[in-house]
Amino acid sequence: MWRGPWYVPQLSVLNLRNNSLTGIIPPSVGNATQMMNFSLYGNRVSGNIPKEVGNLSQIAFLSLADNQLTGSIPATLFNISSLLAVSVSLNSLSGPLLLNEGNIVSNLYYLSISKNQISGCIPSNICQLTELQVLSISFNNIAGDIPRNIGCLSKLEKFYMGDNPIKGTIPTSLGNISTLQYLDCINNWMEGQIPTELGKLSNLRQLRFDNNSNLIGEIPEAIFNISSLEVIGFNFNNLSGRIPTTTGLHLPNLEVLELGVNQLEREIPLFITNASKLQILELDDNSLTGTIPNNLGNLHELRVLILHDNQLTNEPRESELRFFDSLADCRMLRYLLVGNNPL
Repeated sequence: MWRGPWYVPQLSVLNLRNNSLTGIIPPSVGNATQMMNFSLYGNRVSGNIPKEVGNLSQIAFLSLADNQLTGSIPATLFNISSLLAVSVSLNSLSGPLLLNEGNIVSNLYYLSISKNQISGCIPSNICQLTELQVLSISFNNIAGDIPRNIGCLSKLEKFYMGDNPIKGTIPTSLGNISTLQYLDCINNWMEGQIPTELGKLSNLRQLRFDNNSNLIGEIPEAIFNISSLEVIGFNFNNLSGRIPTTTGLHLPNLEVLELGVNQLEREIPLFITNASKLQILELDDNSLTGTIPNNLGNLHELRVLILHDNQLTNEPRESELRFFDSLADCRMLRYLLVGNNPL
């Protein structure tokens, strides 16, 4: 990298994104004390992030994403009160995410460390980042539990933590984050029951806990009453019980419902067709019984219908599968899988 900018004392904005730059970030970066916006996104810069970045006392936006950086994330970053957004995703960073002990004075609202090799646990004092709106830690090696006090992040809107060996139960305090819109916990090691408190997340648009094979119990009915939901994903778990009979009545924005590969029982709710925006319905590999609703044709946006490997039957005294006639109105349908049912 060119060394020049670090000796220009009044430099406030430096955007070098997508320039195929190589080399390292020199420690002299700390000399640019008036820097407010610094982007190296999409280059081939390697080496460590120097601890001297903590001297950038005016920095507000820092993007080092999509490079070849290694080493750990300097804890000094989180003591810069002017810092609003930082992304170091898509690198080869390792070591734990460390926040300095003691009081953290931070206005950080965006933090993305996804797609690295970060290890350790989610630090318990992350709740001192009280202004956080977006927290993305997915695709790392982060283990341990989600901090029980995670609900203190009262302004959080997007929380992505998928593809980590995070374990333990889902904290009930997540239900206190009324601003939460996206909660993504795919491919983790979560266990226990889904807390009913998640049903209080009235602004939630996407809820995904797919492939957490130790999640058990019933899906709380309150979740199916969150009218803002667009995606519900609980595929590949050990969930049991029935799908609430009212499912669909309060989901006017639902586009994806994925509950496949669980131990769900009883009938497919008739009101599911009230979710008129539904595009993907996956209920395969459960123990569902009863008939396939004849009104599925009301789902005019339906593209994927997967019901195979259940105990679904045909209407008594009917020689034809009546639900097929209804599906003629699903002009967008591309995938229909109903095999391994006693139809």
